[in-house]
Amino acid sequence: MDRKLLLMVLKKTKDVPYLLLKELKEETTPSRINSFLKEIEQIGIQLQPTIDGNFQITREQRAQLVVYGARNEVDWDKIIKQLSWQEFELLTTMVGDEFGYVAKTGLNFSTEERKYQIDVILKNSPYIILIDCKHFGGTGKQSILRTAATEQIIRAEALVANFNELKGKINVRKWKRVIVLPMIVTWLDDSVYFHENVPVVPFTKLHSFFTDFYLYIDDIFQIPVNLSKKKEN
Repeated sequence: MDRKLLLMVLKKTKDVPYLLLKELKEETTPSRINSFLKEIEQIGIQLQPTIDGNFQITREQRAQLVVYGARNEVDWDKIIKQLSWQEFELLTTMVGDEFGYVAKTGLNFSTEERKYQIDVILKNSPYIILIDCKHFGGTGKQSILRTAATEQIIRAEALVANFNELKGKINVRKWKRVIVLPMIVTWLDDSVYFHENVPVVPFTKLHSFFTDFYLYIDDIFQIPVNLSKKKEN
């Protein structure tokens, strides 16, 4: 694949939902552009032409390009510089979808003590995985990630404590068994590790993490939800 052109497309569409062919032609040839568009169309990424001869591109399509690039060994550090935090969360849901998880993004709730936000929820009965997406690159971020893992436990405990009020928003009313798991997903290209039994998973390792999920499960912080509580009148 044309790795350089893929990065160029991501860079030029980072802040706008369309791809201007004029800008690409200033840096490469029309034949190279056409070959690239045909290549991505063959894998299901078909950009919508506009009336002025350019192309629309959605966040989902940009996310698909990132996955395609990563699978073709495009430098991960270069890819992440072209992504927004929304696209990072979207990528996380896409990986979850591959493994049969139903995704929800942006759950917000409040208690008397404070407000909470969960970036991504992945559901696959009986597990509800609460993910905090740390969308930064570079090195030296481990202390931030450890703090994030501790905070994610607090969010998970708050969600469980208020489960009766939140289960409708999460759409798990009919579940007979629920286990909540906190998790961190990061842009850092590192190894999977655990802090306070919370998995800290680099996005580049997320696919393999879910492939081996049941090998990790006994080591993951888990909160079973007591579903026998009577509903309040």
